[in-house]
Amino acid sequence: MPWLLNEDAALRKKLQGLTVKDGALDLPVGVRFSYPESELADQTFPLIVLERTRAVRDPRREARGVVQLGYAPEGRAAWPGMEDGAASPYYTDNPIPYRIEYQVNVLCRKLSHLMDLVARLSAIDFLPARFGYLEVPEDGTVRSLELEGPEFHTGWDENQKRLVTAVYLVSVTSEVLGTVSTPTPVKTVITNLHETPNQRPA
Repeated sequence: MPWLLNEDAALRKKLQGLTVKDGALDLPVGVRFSYPESELADQTFPLIVLERTRAVRDPRREARGVVQLGYAPEGRAAWPGMEDGAASPYYTDNPIPYRIEYQVNVLCRKLSHLMDLVARLSAIDFLPARFGYLEVPEDGTVRSLELEGPEFHTGWDENQKRLVTAVYLVSVTSEVLGTVSTPTPVKTVITNLHETPNQRPA
């Protein structure tokens, strides 16, 4: 998928499969993006609603010129020993680093459900206060995920039924690549400019 949509899908997948306790029952927690539009009164709760709020250039990770990529861009094959990023055959020109920002809205009818979900989301594999990460399978990268929140609010839907919410601001690293190339590595280095072709080492 294209840039932005890969990150959207990865964040949604990361938050799927959660449940909350409701007596003896485990209630599944829905996860969706805010589009297409739908009324809150028609939704099933608990619910996590994701919104991509903006994508901004990230000068902290700025790089100019030709840059070696430590991963295989989407659609490109992996290389042997891929855990060694320095062995990557892929280079790109002037990649543009971005920070993609999301708002994660946790909505519940019951305060006990909200507190249960906030506790679960604080685990390292979801939305921790530090060391957060996001796996993007299309290029095999693990991105940095930074977090603010949660902030707690109480509101009402169109039918004036109470909704308790926790709101997180999530930031994910990303980049837009220039032309990706795989330069041919140098096989022979000539150290004596007066050597004839027949005198060069094989």
